[in-house]
Amino acid sequence: MTVTGSKTSLGIVGLGAYLPGEPVPNDSIAEGAGVELQWIHDRIGIEYRHHAAPEETTADLAVRAAERAAEGSPVTPDMIVLATFTADRQCPATAPFVQERLGLTGVPAFDVDAACSGFVYALATATGLVHSGVSQTPLVIGADVFTRFINPQDRRTAPLFGDGAGAVQLGPVPEGYGILATELWAEGTQTSLAAVPRGGNWFVMDGRGVAGVVMEMGPKLLNTALAKAGVRLDQLNRVVVHQANPRLVRNLSEYVGLADEVMPTYGKRTGNTASASVPVTLALAHEERPFRDGDLIALVAVGAGMTAGAVVLRWYEGPRA
Repeated sequence: MTVTGSKTSLGIVGLGAYLPGEPVPNDSIAEGAGVELQWIHDRIGIEYRHHAAPEETTADLAVRAAERAAEGSPVTPDMIVLATFTADRQCPATAPFVQERLGLTGVPAFDVDAACSGFVYALATATGLVHSGVSQTPLVIGADVFTRFINPQDRRTAPLFGDGAGAVQLGPVPEGYGILATELWAEGTQTSLAAVPRGGNWFVMDGRGVAGVVMEMGPKLLNTALAKAGVRLDQLNRVVVHQANPRLVRNLSEYVGLADEVMPTYGKRTGNTASASVPVTLALAHEERPFRDGDLIALVAVGAGMTAGAVVLRWYEGPRA
């Protein structure tokens, strides 16, 4: 890829998402979870989500998202970083299966697991590896089939989650564009707030405790990343946050003082897609109202661990394949 100017930075040059199957409405969830449809609407705000078919794997979803990201990309991946906490098997990682199916023989491929913050962690990892000279055009994917770890009778979790995958292809962009700053955080003393317990089959969550961490650490990580990037909050054109649930996203936007058009909510039609949430939301936001050249965009996620991360970037709408 050729860009103008004497220096280049690292930015998003391809973007794609995949949501499996037909939408699963609330009435398919409510009875099994022992809740009323109105309760899901009022307390959570999700209208539908997508569930992977029994034969679909995390790699299947990841490949579909990666293929869509490649459609407009002017570069070929030289590394795959896959964020997931629903790996298809304990060993090996899922990324090598994605590599093989994409025909990228010999390209380094590995998984990153930071729960719902995983994609932001993977993006920060890929950025660091580019700066260290290991890679130039990494493909970063977030993919999960998390509904397989959700007890359909648990009213606290069954209505929340969906499956999906999102991917971004990174490549050279003109200096001043692309990824401007990243910031990561974790706190191991809070691991009990959201987890699949040792020996357990189902995900359990302290919803109120998780919401408290989101409201505290989301803005804190965002402000730190903005300071690193030399950008003010009121300069942001779009803030893409992990879609934990629509009500929480709205609370967060009100707390930091951002309008709905700046911090879009797509969780009402995707559910919480875990590691896929940020790239899926990014792709949907771009599809609905395309980013313009020079737009300042922030990505923010909080997940189990507890973990959190933020990325600030300037969008480059340059030549595409």
